[in-house]
Amino acid sequence: MNSSDINDEDVEGGSIATCRICLECDGEEDDDLISPCMCKGTQQFVHRSCLDHWRSVKEGHAFSHCTTCKAQFHLRVVELEENSWRKIKFRLFVARDVCLVFLAVQTVIGVMGGLAYLADKDGSFRDSFNDSWDRILSRHPIPFYYCIGVLVFFVLLGFFGIILHCSSLNNDPRMAGCHNCCYGWGVLDCFPASMEACFALVIVFVVIFAILGIAYGFLAATMAIQRIWQRHYHILTKRELTQEYVVEDLQGCYTPPKLEPEHMERLKMLKLL
Repeated sequence: MNSSDINDEDVEGGSIATCRICLECDGEEDDDLISPCMCKGTQQFVHRSCLDHWRSVKEGHAFSHCTTCKAQFHLRVVELEENSWRKIKFRLFVARDVCLVFLAVQTVIGVMGGLAYLADKDGSFRDSFNDSWDRILSRHPIPFYYCIGVLVFFVLLGFFGIILHCSSLNNDPRMAGCHNCCYGWGVLDCFPASMEACFALVIVFVVIFAILGIAYGFLAATMAIQRIWQRHYHILTKRELTQEYVVEDLQGCYTPPKLEPEHMERLKMLKLL
């Protein structure tokens, strides 16, 4: 029976089995309507292809559970051949995103180095290092101002990182007695002293913020790589997992599902069960 011959009243009355996702009763060849859960009426049937697409794009437990009745699907495990191309594509996508993040960081460092170069047009600041141990670096403007950009980048990263960290502590009720933990350092008390003391204090703060910036940068890089890895793993893997864990047709007779412990642990690790 073609979809054009179907009466809307028959569909609404449930006398004709239709897919609850695409609302069609006929699909592609070998794309049968199945009843995988406890839903009844117009929600009982679904095309296997529609269900697999929904399982692959929907986050959460939709991979293994019906999002309407919350019943767990009966999953039949199918052993698939090793797909080396999927692994290669996954690694390429991860490497691409990591390179994009790296280039973005290098762009920021380059901009900061360029601003330092514009601020030191006459080169007096760079020439002040000619008599020091780093005079070799000061002879070449590009690496010198690049290093300045790296230093400024980590100092700013440490500065804003400590501000965010202190803000999170101040919002924590357990730290109610430490609201001034990041304030009241008495920084302004150094100004009546000599300029040498103030300059030394500035150097100390630059070193401290640079070290904090390196620590926060390492933490941010780790979290970014982990996020990239998880994102591409879900995109490239969940669709294949729908072919490995096939939803069985229960034909309206739902029973509690059984799945081998090793597969349950795998799906739980992937946050799909």
